Amino acid sequence: MKNKITLTIALIIGGIAQAQVGFNTQTPNATLDVVAKSTAGTTPEGLLVPRVDRLKAQTMTGVTTSTMIYVNSIANGSTGGNAANINAVGYYYFDGTVWVKINTGTSPDTNIYNQNGSLTGNRTVNQVGNTLAFTSTATTGTSHFSVDGTTFNVDARNNRIGIGTATPNNILDLGTSAGKKLAIWNSTAGDDFYGFGAAQNVLQLFAGVPTTGNALMTLNKNGRVGVGTVDPQANFHTIGTRRFENTAAGTVATGSVLTATDANGTAEWQAPRSQTVIGNLGGGYNLPFAKSTDMRYTGSSVTLPPGKWMVTVTLLINPGGTLAADDWMFVRSTFSDQNLTTAGQIGIQSADVIRPTLISFQIAGPYTGGQKYNVATGAIQINNTSGGNKTYRYVVGGTEASRTVAGAQLAGVGGSWSENSIVATAIN
Repeated sequence: MKNKITLTIALIIGGIAQAQVGFNTQTPNATLDVVAKSTAGTTPEGLLVPRVDRLKAQTMTGVTTSTMIYVNSIANGSTGGNAANINAVGYYYFDGTVWVKINTGTSPDTNIYNQNGSLTGNRTVNQVGNTLAFTSTATTGTSHFSVDGTTFNVDARNNRIGIGTATPNNILDLGTSAGKKLAIWNSTAGDDFYGFGAAQNVLQLFAGVPTTGNALMTLNKNGRVGVGTVDPQANFHTIGTRRFENTAAGTVATGSVLTATDANGTAEWQAPRSQTVIGNLGGGYNLPFAKSTDMRYTGSSVTLPPGKWMVTVTLLINPGGTLAADDWMFVRSTFSDQNLTTAGQIGIQSADVIRPTLISFQIAGPYTGGQKYNVATGAIQINNTSGGNKTYRYVVGGTEASRTVAGAQLAGVGGSWSENSIVATAIN
């Protein structure tokens, strides 16, 4: 008892004199300086703070901020009120409102703002009614927030997100890998995939595809679309049935044809009709009554789209001059694709003309003036393989004659007589 009284008196006197108190030292270096009495042996040394259970800590009143205690039992009391953080035995300090745990042991708290660390268990951040935001002022780099490298990557400088890449080049970049990329829906087992994918130079569309299934529709870099095929051979290539429905449902009759309804290529199903082209009639050519191998341009022509055409020509035959009873002339006609510009020019039969290749007729005497008109009609088949519209000029000649009759001729052959016409009908 004497020693304890002496120590108390010494503390009081020392505190008054120096405003600092030392235990086992006459030169304290702080308000309270406790020095070990012995640095050897088995004698316990240290500082014991008050040991209380959770109920005691929870029921204390008038506690001063920074007060420290050691909770040695949580068998009573509860994690509520100022004891909301007391969920384990250990050291706590009072922050003016609640007891705050002082983390100790082999895994002390790690501050993620200046240290790396590892989770020791599952964690959940409950935002309650608060927001959680990450901001960046980065001026370099492409990876400013990531999960497992390329699993999820944020390029805050360029406002881009990468999934499967740490260097996103677009607002959302799914990387360079091929195959299924983005699922709109998938089964739990992952074998009923609806979404998008990619292959080299190909955008893929999947619908109800199993794990190893092919895309049902593709858009290739060369502009080709494939439906039912992953290797389209044309701008639009489909395998299987096709259906093109008119604007008004149920208006398509069986046997209808898909017909362009305007110059832009808008098409609808319509009842089939023949495609015809009307030729242009010129001034005609005055064909002499004589034998000749030349074919002469009449000034008339027809311009045909690609494909096969049956071209029907109707001619008025108007003879002139004097023919004896035994005078006759056989006349041939066809089409040339040369650029003839003036009636009477010599033309060569086009290679596009296929059988029948000639329209022919005969004129015979006697004839001594007056009106001895006749009408000739025939058809020629033309196959325009040029890929575009092509103009064919009507030429006549290649005559056979009993003799040359001076002053005799056929006037205005192939010209604009009212009976004349050139009509082409598609036979594709």
